[in-house]
Amino acid sequence: MSKRPFTIFGQDQQSTEIAFSWLLKLRWGAVLCELVLIAAVTLFYDIELPAPLILIIIAFQGISNFFFQFRKLRGHTVRPGLLAFIMAWDVLLLTLLLYFTGGPMNPFTFLYLVHVALGALIMAQVWAWGLTLLTVAGYALLFFIPPPHALGGGLTAGQSLPYCNFLGADLHLQGMWVAYSVTTLFIVFFLGRLRAALGEQQQTLLHLDEEKRRSEKMASLATLAAGAAHEFSTPLSTIAVAAAEMEDQLREQNGPSEILADASLIRAEVRKCRDILRQLAADAGEHLGENYVEIPLLSLLDQLRYSFTAETGHRVRLETTADDPVLFLPVQTWIKTLKGLLKNSADADPEGEIVCRAARTDDRLQITVSDRGCGMSPEILKRAGEPFFTTKGLGKGLGLGLFLARTLAERFGGRLRLESSPGSGTSVTFETSIDKITGLQEL
Repeated sequence: MSKRPFTIFGQDQQSTEIAFSWLLKLRWGAVLCELVLIAAVTLFYDIELPAPLILIIIAFQGISNFFFQFRKLRGHTVRPGLLAFIMAWDVLLLTLLLYFTGGPMNPFTFLYLVHVALGALIMAQVWAWGLTLLTVAGYALLFFIPPPHALGGGLTAGQSLPYCNFLGADLHLQGMWVAYSVTTLFIVFFLGRLRAALGEQQQTLLHLDEEKRRSEKMASLATLAAGAAHEFSTPLSTIAVAAAEMEDQLREQNGPSEILADASLIRAEVRKCRDILRQLAADAGEHLGENYVEIPLLSLLDQLRYSFTAETGHRVRLETTADDPVLFLPVQTWIKTLKGLLKNSADADPEGEIVCRAARTDDRLQITVSDRGCGMSPEILKRAGEPFFTTKGLGKGLGLGLFLARTLAERFGGRLRLESSPGSGTSVTFETSIDKITGLQEL
């Protein structure tokens, strides 16, 4: 199963939309808190703030939020880069607010940490590190850019807002900036590690959920097969008995050979029906308790080719780059499953040659069946392997071959991989763990 990056909100489009909605709500809350804070400072403290400039900065934040809210209502797609832009824009506005209200002496410089923590949660790692460096730089600029009144602006009156540059600041203020820089690095680093751990846990839960659903489907198939075997057993037995009696009477009375042949054919077809029902129950259940036996890999492939050619008349070319390990597995189950893959290739390319390749790595065995048929479109390839999904005509297949092959591969510690495109044929790789098929393990 392929793994995708994980954050608290995720990386897919739906998660990005959720993060964007909550970010807009948070920005409205920030605007409200800033207005309340300015009013409180003006009313209860003998400090005259540069209210026009501060209100202009807050207005920019509010207008931008209206703009992004309008885009959201219009259904515009939210890209991850847009979240990064909004967060960076808010850091710049916060830096301006702090600059006009005391610079590094302003106790609300801690709000930089809010932006860093939020960015680490809702943005990709590279964006989070970029935002962190931006806040560190913004905090540092407060020490080095002269205050507004030093530039002749006369923006503060009454009790002037204190200000000092970095070199002139006391050790406490310098330590505040250093402590902030170190803290942000720890926050981004450890939140990133936490997100990675949560991502692995999420993938494990998804895998277990998928296994549960497949087990439920297999249980449904087993129930269906058992029910079908039970319901069909009586009429099939009746047909078999009647055909046998008919055949015996025809032999005793020297009846027409054509009718005798038909009676024999009926009995043969009844036996096939019983075998099909038993095999369906085996595929959907526990393989009817088939014993595990030792068999060399090349012998298994030879039996597969002989059995398939005898049933269909279609030739198979075997290629192997593997050695000849002795496998320990339920042979007939494997042959039946791999014959299903060969039959799919024969149906896709009736006149072409089917190639069956076996290769071995240190811990994996791969058996690949390839054809040069019409291939599959991306839509069909995405659904291939779902139970009861088939592109064959009515009565030509139940759509269980790939599903059962994938189930068997996973039971032996492997997987089933499909590669196909229209006009270029299809390759199906049945991959298992060597440890699972060369020891004395059972399913």
